[in-house]
Amino acid sequence: MYELFEQKYKECEKALFLVAIGYLHNTEDAKDCVQEAVLSAWKAFDTLKNKAYFKTWITRIVINKSKDYLKKQKFTETLTDASDAFCDMPTEEIGMIDCICKLPQKQAVYITLRFYNDMTFEEVAKALKQPVSTVKYRTKKALSELKTILKGER
Repeated sequence: MYELFEQKYKECEKALFLVAIGYLHNTEDAKDCVQEAVLSAWKAFDTLKNKAYFKTWITRIVINKSKDYLKKQKFTETLTDASDAFCDMPTEEIGMIDCICKLPQKQAVYITLRFYNDMTFEEVAKALKQPVSTVKYRTKKALSELKTILKGER
């Protein structure tokens, strides 16, 4: 049973880290948060009725852990160096992640869930507990802001 957990976790490990980065804007804090989330998920894995929803379920845990961390720390630091966290990623992808980290936290989560977690709008809506129309609108707004950042206008 826990081999299944490990397999499913490995499939979305990097994406979960990106979700935490989107909230925390700090690589070390994001790593800690993901570790806490994975530990919580590991303990509760046998309570997950439909294993097909593992990715949505564990993403929700990472989001909740990130929000809890922000509440406790009143976080104000920003991401300064993402290159050590993404050693095996192409340089252009690291640049994109750096731009995503410049987005406001509330916008970055839509980009990371939708495009780096390869979640559908419906899955993102379920993970964030929002209507699908809200997720579509906010994703479009986040993409527009990201485009502005990529052009160097911000």
